Amino acid sequence: MTSPLRLLRRIRRGDAIAAVLLFAVGAVLIGLGSYEHYRDVPLPLRFVPLALTCLGVVIRRARPGWCLTLGTVGMGMELVIGFSLGTVCVFSDNLYSYARYGRRQHIRPMLVVGGALVIATAVWIAVAGHSAAGTLSTAAIAAIILLSPIASGIIVRQAHDRANLEAERAEQATRLADVRRREAVLRERTLMARELHDTVANYMSAIALQSTALQSRRDLDAETVRTSVAAIRSSSVEGLAELRRIIGLLRAAENGAGEGEELASYRISQVPELVERIRAVGLKVDFDVEGTRCELPGEVELTAYRVVQESLTNALKYGKDASVVIAYGPDQVTVQVANALHAEADPVPGGGAGLVGMTERVRLLGGKVHAGPEGERWRVFAEIPTGGKGWPAGATASDRSLPETGGVADGPHPPPRPTARFPKPE
Repeated sequence: MTSPLRLLRRIRRGDAIAAVLLFAVGAVLIGLGSYEHYRDVPLPLRFVPLALTCLGVVIRRARPGWCLTLGTVGMGMELVIGFSLGTVCVFSDNLYSYARYGRRQHIRPMLVVGGALVIATAVWIAVAGHSAAGTLSTAAIAAIILLSPIASGIIVRQAHDRANLEAERAEQATRLADVRRREAVLRERTLMARELHDTVANYMSAIALQSTALQSRRDLDAETVRTSVAAIRSSSVEGLAELRRIIGLLRAAENGAGEGEELASYRISQVPELVERIRAVGLKVDFDVEGTRCELPGEVELTAYRVVQESLTNALKYGKDASVVIAYGPDQVTVQVANALHAEADPVPGGGAGLVGMTERVRLLGGKVHAGPEGERWRVFAEIPTGGKGWPAGATASDRSLPETGGVADGPHPPPRPTARFPKPE
């Protein structure tokens, strides 16, 4: 039960001031004789119903049920001693306050009771022998006193509820827009991370391996050293060119350019050039194409190229030779890259981002990736749909949500964990 102190804290100052003003006006009206005289009662007694209804105004927000109870008691006394104009007006505020702030389940019964009282008043007036005009006017006054405040409270309450609902919807829309903005930023950061890794890792791995070879060999002649340094310089220049290309694409995206340029940057037809560059570094690579070469969507072309690039980059670190097979099917293209493994320490340590990025690229297109040791070789196998299969029509890579990337192999079982003999590529 609410304590008096807590109730006082919940009372609005405006309600208390309104109650005082209403009591003052009602008292003036009583003093001027604005009340019915069919009961001979002491004048001070007529202030009691007014005080009760005004006390209801004080607590109309804090305790709307008490407000209606005090008003009803006051009007009950008025029914006995005679109605006064001030008390009747304040009682209408009691009815409005409960319809506005009271329990919703009690509002409909209030309307029913109020309508019944209006009808009963009209019947009583008619039975008393008054004219039809008198009966209708009395019924209209009773309806204004009993039903009009309740209807007004219901209308104001519904308007307030609609305003709150619209405010809540606006807040939800703001939160949703913020979530979508964060998702877009995360998607762009993920895309940037994949592009930067795929671009830099290949060239930097070649530079690291060549420089490591120069450091470890003391017996190289001048011509061999010049050739190795030239290869390092070539890889550095090409890597810087790739970085400039990515920065240009990012700036173009800021200016409203689409992602088609990025998707058309690399195609499967450029894989032979990639293979030749890897061969120049010193890795033996066998390359083969199966099936009929056909035109593929830009996303598929770029993804297949990146799978080959990442796999050959890992082969540079861990393998002695590699084989690349690209097969064209009726509704998918498959990429297989295998390389021999050795137990030597990794000269270019990685953080595992390469396989994660490769897996994300393929799965965004609805494909599958498996990477892991098979016997004496490390094998990467990717199936990339060429459209439609596992790919919502009209969807782009930026529209698809990123999958979970806790592993790199599909299926119910996780990929085999490499042993110390077969170090896991990055």
